[in-house]
Order: sequence, then C-alpha cells, then structure tokens
Amino acid sequence: MAKAPARVTLPGSLYQKNGRWWWKVDLPGGDNPKARALKPAGSRCATTDHQEAEEIAREMWRLAVEEEAKARVTAEALAKAESANETVRAKAADAIEKARADCEKKIKECRRAVARAENKAKIQAEARLRAEEGYKIQTEQTEEYYAGEIAKIKQTIEKAKLEFEEKDRAYKEALAEAQEKAMAEARARQEAESRAQAEVKLRVEAEQTAAQEIIARQEAEARAQNEAELRSAAEQRAEAQAEARAQAESKAREEATLREQAEQRAGSEALARAEAEAKLNEILESMKRTGTCECCGRKDVPENDMAKIDSGQQLCPDCLRMLRG
Repeated sequence: MAKAPARVTLPGSLYQKNGRWWWKVDLPGGDNPKARALKPAGSRCATTDHQEAEEIAREMWRLAVEEEAKARVTAEALAKAESANETVRAKAADAIEKARADCEKKIKECRRAVARAENKAKIQAEARLRAEEGYKIQTEQTEEYYAGEIAKIKQTIEKAKLEFEEKDRAYKEALAEAQEKAMAEARARQEAESRAQAEVKLRVEAEQTAAQEIIARQEAEARAQNEAELRSAAEQRAEAQAEARAQAESKAREEATLREQAEQRAGSEALARAEAEAKLNEILESMKRTGTCECCGRKDVPENDMAKIDSGQQLCPDCLRMLRG
C-alpha cells in the first residue's frame, strides 16, 4: 500500500511502495510527471534504502538535465545552421545572378570577338589568294630562271666530263708508265736483295765457321785445362796415398811393437796366473789335508788351521787360543 510522500530537497515526490522507493517527478525535457522506480545500477528492482534512493534520484535528475541541455544545444545549433543556410542560399542566389550576368556579358564579348575573327579570317583568305597568285607568278619566273641555269650547268658538266675523260686517259698512261717503272725498280731491288742475301749468307757462313773454330779452340783449351787439373789431382792423390802408406806402415810398426808388448804381458800374466793357480791348488789341497793337534790330540784339524809354536809342536786353533790366554 502506498505511503505518504516524504519531503526531500529534490523536485517531485519521493515515496515508498511495498518497501521500495519511487520518485514521481517531471524531469527536464519531459511533458508530464511520471512515477519512476529508483533502481540501483545493475538491479531490476527499486532500492529499499532512503539515502541511496536520493542519490539515484539526483543522478537521474543530473542525467535528465544534461540530456535536455544537449537537446537544447542541438536545437539551437540546428536553428543557427538553418539560418546560416538561408543566408548562404541568399548569397549564393546573388552570386549566381551576378555570375549569370557576367556570363552573358562574356558571351556577347565572345560573339563580337568571333565576328572580328571571322572578318579577319576573310581578309586573310583574300590576302592568301593574292599571295598565291603572286607565288604562282614568282614560281613560273623561278622555273624559267632555274631552267636556264640547269642548261648552263649541263653544259658545264659536259665540258667537265670531256676534261675528266682526257685527264683520265693521261692519268692511265702515266699510271702505266709508273707501273712499268715500278716493276723495273722492283726487279732491280729484288736482284739487289738477292745479292745482298747471298752476301749475308756468305757472311753468316763465315761467321759460323769462325765461331765453330773459336768453339773448337775453347773446347781444346778446356780439355787441356781439364787434363792438367786431372794430372794435378792424380799427383795429389799419389802423394796423399804415399803419405797414407807411410802413415800405415808407421802405424803397423807401432801396432807390431804394441802387439809384441801385449804378447809379453800376456805371457807374464799367463805365468802369474799359472803360479796363482798353483798356489790356489796348493791351498785347496792343504785345506783338504788334516792333521793331529799335538796338544789335545784332535785329528780332523785342517793343515792350514794348524799353527806351529816355538817348541815345534803343531796346535789347533783352540789350543793356540788357550795357550795365548
């Protein structure tokens, strides 16, 4: 059930209906007051909060004011544009009328210019006809003049032709004489060249012979020099061989002396070795022989271990140590 509208600072009436806030107001740009549900953004139902309802109402009022202002501005702009269009159309009509008058004026001027041009062309055509008649007369006169000149030129050409033929005959005769003379000179030059070639050939052969003799002499000198060098080398080799032979003989004598000395040393060493072996054998034999101690009566005492005292008795090592204390 609808409640009594609440007093707010906003225009219109803000009231609750079924617990939700509504606003009955004639928004800017509208015709009659209309109840509007104060719905939050994104909600399909009106709000139940009074403060939020006022904020939504203020936002709706602000948007309506902006839309009305835009519409008013648009209407004013359209009115101004229409007024400007009227002004432009009026100015355009004046300009078109002025342009039409200018065009008609220019057309008249063009017609007068065409008439003048046609008149001028007519005058020029008449002048051209007169010029053509004069040109025809001048051409006929020129043709007559050139016909006479051509006849003169033909006469000159005939005369020049005759002179050329005469000069040509003279040239051919002179050419024949020159060719005959040139052939004679060529034959003479050929004979001279043949003689010169023969002389050159003889000179070349003589030079070759001289060169061969020089080469043979140089080869003989080289062979003689080689033989002398070989002889000198052979003598040097013979001297070296003689010296080497002498050195070899001296070395052989020294080796013979050394061999003799070595043989003597070997004999001495063999004798000493034989004596040492004899002594060793004697020692070994003595080691194998045993005696009897004349003190303790021991019989297996090696002879080498036996010692003879001043009394002439043979004692074993044990008895000898006991005797010496």
